[in-house]
Amino acid sequence: MSGQDAQPGQWPWQVSLKEYGQHVCGGSLITKDWVLTAAHCFDRNQPLQAYVVMLGTIFSYPPISQFPHYRSVAQLITHPSYKDGHSSGDIALVQLTSPVNLSELILPVCLPKPGDALGHGTWCWVTGWGNINSNQALPPPFTLQELQLPLIDTQTCDAYYHENSITPSQEPIILEDMLCAGFEGGQKDACQGDSGGPLVCDIDGVWTQAGVVSWGSDCGLSKKPGVYTNVSVYTTWILSTIRSSAPDDRSFSPSLAGIVSTALLLFLGPLGGTVSLGLS
Repeated sequence: MSGQDAQPGQWPWQVSLKEYGQHVCGGSLITKDWVLTAAHCFDRNQPLQAYVVMLGTIFSYPPISQFPHYRSVAQLITHPSYKDGHSSGDIALVQLTSPVNLSELILPVCLPKPGDALGHGTWCWVTGWGNINSNQALPPPFTLQELQLPLIDTQTCDAYYHENSITPSQEPIILEDMLCAGFEGGQKDACQGDSGGPLVCDIDGVWTQAGVVSWGSDCGLSKKPGVYTNVSVYTTWILSTIRSSAPDDRSFSPSLAGIVSTALLLFLGPLGGTVSLGLS
């Protein structure tokens, strides 16, 4: 909520996860055939065939004149520690049935180094097609929204969430694999429908995914900032899961190389100018 319209090609890793044709969550392309999203986005009672990933467009329901790319889901891997609700491990990997062709509109985002925590106050961007207010859906033409937010350290965020809470103060609400972003006064926040989408930060000229939209207390409330799965906690799991799913290492290495080459592309240009427009 309180975001602004994104421009084509600005966030080329953003995907829409659809269930029976309806947008349910966001996600981010991390290799040519893998998408990172949240574990809670999936209904365990639904078959994989219910889901499709849409890439290469800033519209969650594109006009006929646009030609977005669609991929079915080959496999879904949720983190083994995820249970439900606000548990740890709210992260999932989706393998596409076939690799996508990279372009100015479709590029993977970079993963953080394992355990590479960003500091309190670091400015990042969250993107998604979620509600623009608590009970107000994004209106047509369903343009991707972008919002700049500062990171909030875990201790501060946990203290916020304990205010007026029945949870004992010694029992953490914000767990070690979570991070928060937003403002003490609220107003600007991710919202329902943004789940699974990326929180990305410009680190030395490279767009790096710090978080996955996970949960919050309503949207935009004072002292209730958005809570994200901390990707750096799971980088090793992500890479090892992708590696173990590959037929052999040769087919895996180029995909990971794509992450590195994308970082170089964004840093050196000419795409850097396109991706960075309007963000400074």
